[in-house]
Amino acid sequence: MRIKIIIILLTFSLILPFSQTAQAANLSKQYFDITENDLKNSIIMSPQSSKAFIDGNMVSAVQPIVKDGRTLVPLRFISEGFGAKVDFNAKSNTITIKHSGKSIALKIGDKALAVNGKHIQMDVAANLYHNSTYIPLRYIGEAFDKKVVYLKNENIQPYSLIIIRDVNATALENLNLVRLCELLYQGKSVVYSDRFMAVIKEKGQLFYSNDFSYFKPFVYQEFVEDKNVVKLGDLWFKTDRGNFYMDYAYATTGEFILYYVDGQDISRVAIEKAPIKAVKTYQNNVYFLTRYERGVVNAHETSNLKYATLKNGQWVSDYLGKPGFYYGFDTLANPYNWKIDDNGIYIFGYNRFGNLSSDERKETFGNYRIDLEGHNHEVVNP
Repeated sequence: MRIKIIIILLTFSLILPFSQTAQAANLSKQYFDITENDLKNSIIMSPQSSKAFIDGNMVSAVQPIVKDGRTLVPLRFISEGFGAKVDFNAKSNTITIKHSGKSIALKIGDKALAVNGKHIQMDVAANLYHNSTYIPLRYIGEAFDKKVVYLKNENIQPYSLIIIRDVNATALENLNLVRLCELLYQGKSVVYSDRFMAVIKEKGQLFYSNDFSYFKPFVYQEFVEDKNVVKLGDLWFKTDRGNFYMDYAYATTGEFILYYVDGQDISRVAIEKAPIKAVKTYQNNVYFLTRYERGVVNAHETSNLKYATLKNGQWVSDYLGKPGFYYGFDTLANPYNWKIDDNGIYIFGYNRFGNLSSDERKETFGNYRIDLEGHNHEVVNP
């Protein structure tokens, strides 16, 4: 009788499909820099959690285990996660997996694994734990021609992550995507995240973090100029359309990132190499100036006056005016006022970059009317 009960439990654990699990989060919707194609044919798990991500969707899972220094993963869950068909023979205790013309066979309690008839000797035998069949992580990954990545850093990661992915899907190892997974494993309510920052909601309030670990309130704060303090990031701009936030990725890329913030609706407007010093809105577009404090590569091919417009749910930006021109600031970096109407942008500017003598550059000083789109301008008051 006891043998029959064990067989029934074993059969149940092998038959239970992962499709019965409930979706709780979607990485491609919460992480701006990752697409559904990046996540396709991937599984992310953690030995510290009974949740997993299949193709970016969080589902309930059979939890991986670490035993005697080996990481073991649930065979059926992994196999069906990749769309394979799994059959169990209770009489012989053998499991057969069919996937994309490939046949994988093994026996519970045995170290042998056969892939298309080719026998591989595993260092640990397939065994039952918690009524599910487990095998070493590396072998199931290789059997499906996948890359297996195990990320563990006890100093900064409360969760170790197992990534089983297509060989070329390297985007999944982005450090901040890993941090996002950790936040979701912790049950955090993630409002927005990309490779630069994450925004979560707790007790009705938004908090943000650049390192995905230390969070502080994400609310508009009026910037008060202080001659003794140079503040490059963590700046807010109030416009007729709403609030914009500029982040400075000082610890990674050194770039300046502009976000549109409308309550919990957060979207990335632009990424710039130079600090963003002014933001205006007109009709459905966003216009902003950058200040070349440290120089910009190929500055003669662009200008520091930019605009961004929303297309198909994403912001697309381009420079305005003539390439090589520097608008809105004088030679000492002092700002000028500028305005926008239906006819264009009215702003001071001069040709800062190019093979011009000092006198030739001074001749370009003047007030310009710049088209709202394109790369044209005209002098309106030399």
